[in-house]
Amino acid sequence: MEVTLIPGSGVGVQVTDVVRAAVARAGADVTWDEQNEPDAALASARRTGLVLKGKWIATVQVGKLPPTVVFRRALGIHTIVRHVQNVPGLPARAQGVDITIFREASEDIYAGFEHRSAEGVFETVKVTTRAACERIHRSAFEWARAHGRKRVTTVHKANILKKSDGMFLAVGREVATGFPGLTHDDVIVDALCMQIIRKPQAFDVLVAGNLFGDIVSDCAAGMAGGVTVACGTGYGPGVTVFESPHGTTVEVVGPDGANPYPMLGLAVDLLRQSGQDAAAAKLRAACIGALQAGMHSPDMGGTAGCSAIRDAVLERL
Repeated sequence: MEVTLIPGSGVGVQVTDVVRAAVARAGADVTWDEQNEPDAALASARRTGLVLKGKWIATVQVGKLPPTVVFRRALGIHTIVRHVQNVPGLPARAQGVDITIFREASEDIYAGFEHRSAEGVFETVKVTTRAACERIHRSAFEWARAHGRKRVTTVHKANILKKSDGMFLAVGREVATGFPGLTHDDVIVDALCMQIIRKPQAFDVLVAGNLFGDIVSDCAAGMAGGVTVACGTGYGPGVTVFESPHGTTVEVVGPDGANPYPMLGLAVDLLRQSGQDAAAAKLRAACIGALQAGMHSPDMGGTAGCSAIRDAVLERL
């Protein structure tokens, strides 16, 4: 199985080196096509259909979208799924969290339609189409039914955005009628953020637009263990991107201070999707074993360096 590997910027090379070693030690059948230049990475992704991607760190530039957003758009990524769940041994603000967030990724304000209407005045267009609203809700309901979930919640701001989010909510209710075995409800996004902080265990499957899905995903991850559980999987026509949306620089964390667990978790998901369940189970067990042994990186409040975590995971494999 060939997979496009995009280390990204900053500590990306460190953590992807750990992933290479761990996936090989787990006995997985993976051949990596490593590309880090956006155009070459895009060509490789279109060819392989499977991508393991770190974050490209880029400074904000007026008039330009971040390279990751450009990459997603070029691949037609329309759905990002983030499964936020406590991991044994991982320090977290709350336990018992198990939330799956379906984020519509093709439109909303991420469409990038902005213009200046007057001096000092800019307008941003929020794009919402019925087709995208139906696609993201149907994906969430089908996933929930297939995985034995009980409840799907639509996240919105229809009390203010009465037409765009009003349609998002109405379509969610319409799609729900085709899934009588599932409970459907809705919540206004600001109230949801407060409830996630107070009691994240109360939620099951969430469906949101692009901006709200981005915010809510990070709120949930912050309660369940931070960056380690903040990764997501993007789906587009003929391609799946396993992506860590957060990264840092070597200057910030030091030469051996990177946290490799997020990318290792993504590798587990990649192996599962490709049918290599035994290797995926081995790799997940090794990561959990290392965490339970106290191999916590500095961002978790620990002192274990990237190389020490790598050795602990490989030893358990």
